[in-house]
Amino acid sequence: MAAWPRSRRLRSTVVTAALIAAVGVSAWALSNGRSPSGGGGQRADADRPLFSANCPPVIAMGEHDECVREVQRLLHAKGADIGVDGDFGPQTLRRVTAFQVLAGLQPNGVVGEPTKKALYASKVRMSVWPQRKVRERVREVFPEAPDKAVAIADCQSFLDPLHILPNTNGTRNWGLFQISDARLRDLGGTPREALDPEWNIQAARKLWSRERDFGDWPHCERAADAPRSPAPRHSPTTARPPS
Repeated sequence: MAAWPRSRRLRSTVVTAALIAAVGVSAWALSNGRSPSGGGGQRADADRPLFSANCPPVIAMGEHDECVREVQRLLHAKGADIGVDGDFGPQTLRRVTAFQVLAGLQPNGVVGEPTKKALYASKVRMSVWPQRKVRERVREVFPEAPDKAVAIADCQSFLDPLHILPNTNGTRNWGLFQISDARLRDLGGTPREALDPEWNIQAARKLWSRERDFGDWPHCERAADAPRSPAPRHSPTTARPPS
């Protein structure tokens, strides 16, 4: 009968050792960002580089690195017209802001956690009308002054439906005719609507119809009305102006 207590003590020792080993494996796995069943954490980082330790929590204007390149690559994959050069400049700022609007996020122009998640998961498409279609539609909506309307849209946005311009006072101008936040409120529209080329052109038509002029775009109206200077002719004895 004396063997039974020793047998029980042996089993108890084995069980205790097994539990200690299991706890040790779990602690090692957690410290290495893995689950005991496999490399799930590392796989997630490989699939979503923006969430890896190599990228900062917020990616913003002025940065130049592989994290910016990943942001640009993801935007380009969604149809955005953007270069993939790793430089977070004005064009990347505009495209990030447009994506945020289309994805229903706060349009702050920086790539934080919500925007990172949406870049990987959202089905948003950022392809837009080509310039040819924009010109044709502007001419159709402004039959009274088709050339001038196209010139003003070109001056305002380079005929880019997703063009967004931040102002020094924190407001923004949106879309083809750069409808300001104030005008957007007057028209009962939203930034998302303003990035739709048809809505934007029709909104510009409403603004034009108030006075039947392009007074809402004074700078571009003056540029559209300015006569073009003839190309200078140079005689062999006349010095060319500096380039």
